[in-house]
Order: sequence, then C-alpha cells, then structure tokens
Amino acid sequence: MEMKQWSLRGKIVLLGVVLPTILIIVLFRLYMVESREKTLTAFTDKARAICLTAESTRDEMEAMWRLGLFSTEQLRSFASQGQQDKILATVPVVSAWNAAMRKAEEGGYTFRVPKFHPRNPRNQPDPLEARALRTMAEQNLKEYYEIDESTNSVRYFRAVRLTETCLICHGDPANSMALWGNDRGIDPTGGRMENWKVGELHGAFQVIQSLEAADLQLQQAVGKATWIVVVGLGLMALLFATLVLRVVSYSVIRPISKIIEDLAGNSSNLMDAATQVSSASHELADGAGNQAASLEETSASLEEMSSMTRLNADNVKQTSQMVEDTRNSAETAQHSMERMGEAISSIKQSADETAVIMKTIDQIAFQTNLLALNAAVEAARAGEAGAGFAVVADEVRSLALRSSEAARNTAQLIDQSQKNADNGVAAAAQVKEILIKIVEGVNKVSQLAKEIAVASDEQAQGVNQINLAVSQVDQVTQSNAAISEEAASASEELSGQATEINTLIRELAGIVGASLPSRSLESKRSGRALAPGGKGGSKPMKALPSGADDGKEKSAAPKSARPGTRMAAPGAAGGTVAAEKGRRAEQVIPFDEDDFEDF
Repeated sequence: MEMKQWSLRGKIVLLGVVLPTILIIVLFRLYMVESREKTLTAFTDKARAICLTAESTRDEMEAMWRLGLFSTEQLRSFASQGQQDKILATVPVVSAWNAAMRKAEEGGYTFRVPKFHPRNPRNQPDPLEARALRTMAEQNLKEYYEIDESTNSVRYFRAVRLTETCLICHGDPANSMALWGNDRGIDPTGGRMENWKVGELHGAFQVIQSLEAADLQLQQAVGKATWIVVVGLGLMALLFATLVLRVVSYSVIRPISKIIEDLAGNSSNLMDAATQVSSASHELADGAGNQAASLEETSASLEEMSSMTRLNADNVKQTSQMVEDTRNSAETAQHSMERMGEAISSIKQSADETAVIMKTIDQIAFQTNLLALNAAVEAARAGEAGAGFAVVADEVRSLALRSSEAARNTAQLIDQSQKNADNGVAAAAQVKEILIKIVEGVNKVSQLAKEIAVASDEQAQGVNQINLAVSQVDQVTQSNAAISEEAASASEELSGQATEINTLIRELAGIVGASLPSRSLESKRSGRALAPGGKGGSKPMKALPSGADDGKEKSAAPKSARPGTRMAAPGAAGGTVAAEKGRRAEQVIPFDEDDFEDF
C-alpha cells in the first residue's frame, strides 16, 4: 500500500514513531562519536605520559653525560673489550626506549622508535610512520597522532631532536680521530657518523594502542541501550497511537470534514465568479478595443480638421492683409480724388475769370469797332486829307472785328470748359462719395476679416485641445483594454486555481477519510441561467446575500449610458461588473466563525 493512500491517523502515528526513532538513532550516533573521541583523548594522554617518561629518562642520561659519569674514553674502552651492550646502555635515547618498552606489554601498548636511515633495521619506518615524521619535521610539531584504520589503533608520535650528546656518535666525521681514535668517521658501535646537527629531527617515540577493546566495550553498552530503547519505543508507539486515534478523530477529522464540505461548495462559487469575471473582462476588452479604433479614426479626422482650420486661419490672415492693403489704397485714392476736385475747382475758377476777361475784350473790341466807324465817318468828311486816316480806321475796324470774333469763339470755348469743369466737379464729388463708401466697406471687411482670423485661431486652438483630449482618451482606452486583457487572464488563472482547489479538496478528503457532498460542480453550473447579453458559455455570478452593500452597487453603476454602451439586464443575477467589484471576500466565499472553532 502506497504512502499517499494512508489515512491521516496512520500518517500521524507513523510520524510520531519515526521521528523519535530517528532522534534516538541520531543521539546514539552522537554518543558513539563522543565516546570514541573521549577514548582517543584518553589514549592520547596515556601515550603522552609514556613518552614524557621516556623523555625524562633520556634527560637523566643527558645529565649523567654532562656530569662526567660517562665519557668517550669509557666508550672506547667498552668497544675495545667488545662490550656493545654497555656502549648502548650509555646512549640516552636507547636508555629511554628500553625504559618505555619494559612495561609495554603490561601497559597494553607497543613502543617503537621509527627514524630515517636507522642503524637498527627494526626502527625502519612504515609508510604511516614516514608520513608522520615528515609532517612533524615540516610543521615543526612536538607531537602528532593518527588513527590506523588497518589495525584499528591509535599511533602517537613524540618528536626526538638531536642534542650535543647525540652528536658524539652522529656528528661530524672529521671529529672521529679526536673522539674515537680513527680517521674513518666511525663511532664505537661501528656505525658511520652522519654529520647531523643539533635540533634536527630524525626520529620519534611512538606509542601504539589498539582500539579493539574500547570499541567492544562501546558496542556492548550501545547494544544494551538499544534493547531498552526498542522496548520503550514500542510502548510509546502503542500509547501514542491510542491517543492519536482518539484525539485526531474528535478534534481534527470532524472539523476538517466540515471545512472540506464548506470549501467544496465555496470553491464552485469561486469558479462561477471567476468565469463571469472572465467573460465580462473579455467583453470589456472587446469594447475597449473597438472604442480605441473609433478614437483613432476620430483623432485622425480631428487632425485633418485641425490642419484645414490652420490653413483657413492662414488664408484669412492673408485676406485680412490684402483687405488692409486695399483699404490703404482706397484711402489714398480718396485723398487723390479730393486733390483732383480741388484742382478742377481751381480750373473752373480760372475759367470763370478768363470768361470775365474775354467779355471785357469783347466789349473793348466793340468799342474799338465803334471808334473805327466814327473815324471812318470823320475821314470821309475830311476828303483827301483823311484818306490815310480812313485806311487806318478801316484796318482798326478789321482788327476789332477779328478780335470780337476771336473773343466770341474764346468765350464759347470758355463756356464749354466751364460746363466741362462743372461736370468734372460733380463727377469728382460722386467719385469721392463712392470712394468714401468703398473705404467704409473695406474697413468693415477688414474688421470682419480680423474677427474671422481671431475666430479661426481660437477654432484651431480648440481643435488642437480636442485632438489632445481625444489622444489622452485613446491612451486611457488602450490602457483600459490592456487592463481588461490582464483581468481576463487573471480570471482564467483564478478559474484554474479554483479547479486546483477542488482537486486539493478531494485529495484532502481522501487523506482524512471524509466524504464530499453528493452534488458536483457540474450540476451546480448546469442549474444556473446565462446572463442576458453575455457570451456563449459564460455563467452569471451568484446574487449577493441580503444585507450586502447596496449603496456600493448603486455608486458603482454609471450615471448615464452613452450610445453604443452595452449594459447588463436589470434582472440578471450577477448584476454589473462594477457591482461585483464591491463584494467582500466573505461574500464570495462565505465562512462561519465556528468553522475553525474545534480545530
């Protein structure tokens, strides 16, 4: 049987048994590690004491050499007599390891003195000893220990460094003649002097102690404790299982079963709400998209209208400038006509004066003619004496007649000029009046053109403001469309999460062994009607319970519906989307305060 098919009670019992077991195993492991560490510490202290005892013996022998109890002459004497044992007995290191080895078997340890290039083959170091000697030499260590896994033993090393006494046999070979009476660099034991220096490390005292007895003792203690723990765990598991079965059944399973039943009902409501919100969000997104397209077309039209308005304003400004120029020309023509009228008046006045002069000339010519007639009469009376005077009189009379005739012709011309001057004055007056009317009309047209130009500018500014407002509305609409798409995606995700919640509820019911309500989510969905105007497949949201915030629903509804805006039917159970936003969480998924009271 798989673990996920176990009931909650079985899992709790299993967990209550497994966790203490794991804890006890961990504690046993820590106890064994701590016990082994203590054993290693005790063995290390024991080995240190043994090595310190050997070093004490060596120091005592060194003191004897310094006091003169031993000398090179004695060693030469022992060598000449073949007494190698006495020679070795005077060596401090040899005396030290002999003292440590005498009680090795009784103390339960093995004592060795490994060294590089030993004279005694038994002191040749094995790989572990060689590694330990190199480590101590490289790191300048006084002591070192290592566990030999192959023999399950602790191997403790204490460094042995050369002293002045050691150099008697291991020093400079050139001193062999002075010390030992030979020039071959050989000491009394027959070994070659190695030319070592004071303080060098060439070997170490080693104490080897087996861990078999300590491990066996630890295993026996752990075995006894294990039996006691197993029996205790059995009794504890039995008591814990009995307690859990009763407590879980009454304090956990029943409240969780009730919660599962409520969650199963509320999750279906959540799924319906998510479906309705998703449908409304899609409709809102479609409407926002259409509105955005319309606003783009409106913005393009307004842009074109704004361009035409700016063109009209420019044309009106040009027309106003042309009218202003025309008005200036008309005023100039009016002034010219006034000067021309004054000139014609002057001409008429000159013509009148000339006519007066011509009348005077005509009268003079008439008088001259009369005088010529009188002179001719007098000449005729004079006879031959007045013949010349008669000729002159006749010529004067002829001149007077011609002057009179010219005066009459000139007078006629002057009269005709006077009439023409009078007509010119009248025509100039008429032209002046017409020009005055033209100037007044041009002034009115200029004023109207200025007003049209100002109005065109204001209209262009208004169109620009409208275009800017439409652009902002377009941006807001596109933002609303994007938000609607996000809301639709969130609603679909919420619907998926509601489905996952249903699955988790069923798994939880299977875990605790509770039974779900007989009605299914599909049956609840099939019992609801579609909202009027909704898309196919969308479900209305469940009506709010009595006492809900009706004021929020009314405030969320729009004050006036614009043409083309789709509104939800008044009788729809879901209401508008804005009204749904006013819901609280406990209205969509209601919970009772006592749902978790017993949990």
